[in-house]
Amino acid sequence: MAANASSTVTLSPQQQQQTILRILLISLLVVLSGYYVWVLYKAITPNVSLAYKAYYIKNQTLYWQPKQPNLALTLPSTLNTTNNVPNLSRAGWSFNTRNHMRQLSQQGGLYFTLPNEPTTNVKITFTLAKTQQPLKPLTFTFNHHQGTLLPQTQGNTLVAQLPKQQFLAASQQLQSFILTTPTPLQVTAISLTPTNVDTLALPHSAGSFNQKIGNVE
Repeated sequence: MAANASSTVTLSPQQQQQTILRILLISLLVVLSGYYVWVLYKAITPNVSLAYKAYYIKNQTLYWQPKQPNLALTLPSTLNTTNNVPNLSRAGWSFNTRNHMRQLSQQGGLYFTLPNEPTTNVKITFTLAKTQQPLKPLTFTFNHHQGTLLPQTQGNTLVAQLPKQQFLAASQQLQSFILTTPTPLQVTAISLTPTNVDTLALPHSAGSFNQKIGNVE
């Protein structure tokens, strides 16, 4: 005699608890994994200002100024370097407390952003304290552009033109100007001025020929 038998598998209370515990542990691991991935992403791409990133993360700037989160400058601008200007690079700059002068040695410069892309070349001027030694041309790097600051006949100034096409287009991109000097310079001010003039004459002592300022292409 054949009989149909049906059997049901029932879990004991202890087995049910173990199953629930496994599900909870797996869910917890998934949540924790997602959280740590999110934390790692935030660490790699922190949601902080350009000024914060330049000062604390990349060690590019000399001062931290929360009121200037984007290190933004407008044209024209003049930076009084005897002040704690947040645009100054950390490399190269020091402050001489004896004569209250800002000194640039070896390599250094400034970082900044502009709200709008310049439509003309921009003249950059370094104004120096009075010196008994004659000024000499100095090389610089502006973003990916190589140029030369040239001494002027009037005043203790070094001048170059920054080609408009060398400025980074986005307003949130940090413009970088780095100057190389074999001897320390006592800088009192740095000016940025838009200009339509592509060339400036060299001082008489530099020769009878003219050269484009900043090697404008």
